[in-house]
Amino acid sequence: MSDYVFEINPDQYLYRANENKCFFVIHKCRLPGKNKDLFLVGDAFLRHFYSVYDFDQDQISLGVNTHSQGKVSMYKPGERPADAAKTETGEDNV
Repeated sequence: MSDYVFEINPDQYLYRANENKCFFVIHKCRLPGKNKDLFLVGDAFLRHFYSVYDFDQDQISLGVNTHSQGKVSMYKPGERPADAAKTETGEDNV
């Protein structure tokens, strides 16, 4: 999104429905035209980032929530922090 990379772990974007079934909870819109490259990130994404809506400037600003520090990362391309959260999870966590 914009000029930033948002890195989240599978624990944040997979929903375990039962012992044998998980769902990917970020979806690409399947609309034609200018909306073809939109993604529906919803709660799985937004619970980890605070959002500020500026209606006068038509902008949304995002930052990492304090309760998600170490679980998710936000950075400019090519500037991944050395202490960024791992993007792997054990089978027990999914």
